[in-house]
Amino acid sequence: MTHELQGPEQDRAALLALIDRLAAAWSGDSPGAPSWLDPEARLDSNLHGQLGGAQDIQNALAADGRQGACTIRTSNRYAAAHGDEGVASFYAYGLLQNRSDAQQALLFGATVVLRATRTEGDWQVSHVRISSSWMRGSDRLAVHWLLPPSDAGWQVGDPPPVLVSELHSPWALQPIGTPPSDLFDAISELYSRYSFAIDQGDITLLIGSYTDDVAGGFAPMGQYEGRHAVIGQLRSFRRHWPWMQHFAELVRVEADPDGRHANAIVGRIVPEQPMTPEGKPLYGAHYQLRARREEDGQWRFCWTDYRPGWFDTDSIPEFDIGHSTA
Repeated sequence: MTHELQGPEQDRAALLALIDRLAAAWSGDSPGAPSWLDPEARLDSNLHGQLGGAQDIQNALAADGRQGACTIRTSNRYAAAHGDEGVASFYAYGLLQNRSDAQQALLFGATVVLRATRTEGDWQVSHVRISSSWMRGSDRLAVHWLLPPSDAGWQVGDPPPVLVSELHSPWALQPIGTPPSDLFDAISELYSRYSFAIDQGDITLLIGSYTDDVAGGFAPMGQYEGRHAVIGQLRSFRRHWPWMQHFAELVRVEADPDGRHANAIVGRIVPEQPMTPEGKPLYGAHYQLRARREEDGQWRFCWTDYRPGWFDTDSIPEFDIGHSTA
């Protein structure tokens, strides 16, 4: 018997499918009329500028592969609906390649936020916000971009940023709803919220990702206990590093018998090498994490530790909760 998604789970699945549609359009794999976009959709992008209209947006995204190929992969996905309004976010890491010179390639990363509206039962994207903060490789492939990102970050004369987390993150656009009932999905979304917060320097959003008694190892700073110490150290340590994006995905999770705690392992994706030669997902490090579901129904991290070291899906690390290595 097939289990059919209902209500919030169905809406979440539909919104996550929109992420896949956008990634396909950006990779040039979505010819024809863009039915996933509202005809009057808007785009705000520090790469492509401000555009209106579904076809113009799809054309602008597809143009990134005009010199050869554009491959877009996604991670750190989040989606939620409130009535007939939906939000979603994800990290994209893209590879542009020149068709006539295989040595010319450009790797870049971006944070993407979508707003969607349900019309006659179907979801369509009404607004796309793309903020790219770093790139590596041949900038000849990016001459068409409005503002190619650099490690220098903001410079005098730059326009205002496209993405301001406190105004534009999914959690700023909508109240945080009930987490997914599936534990894997719930912890995945918690990590997506945490990484969005730390990468965007959104301290308020970061606070909501931790329990008050959070503890663990916070490399390279050391071991800390309590939200005051952890948030204080992260706020002092964190700088505006445009190249910093915590691409990652949940690879293992288990529920505690008490029903309130869960252990998780999150694999750190390295965009330069996301796959093994055999095509299996590859990770350059991992997080040992413990989360607690609190009285308001939200999951928050209560313990964390970062572990360097490569592994693939055939060699996922075992749980080692409570042992800090920082």
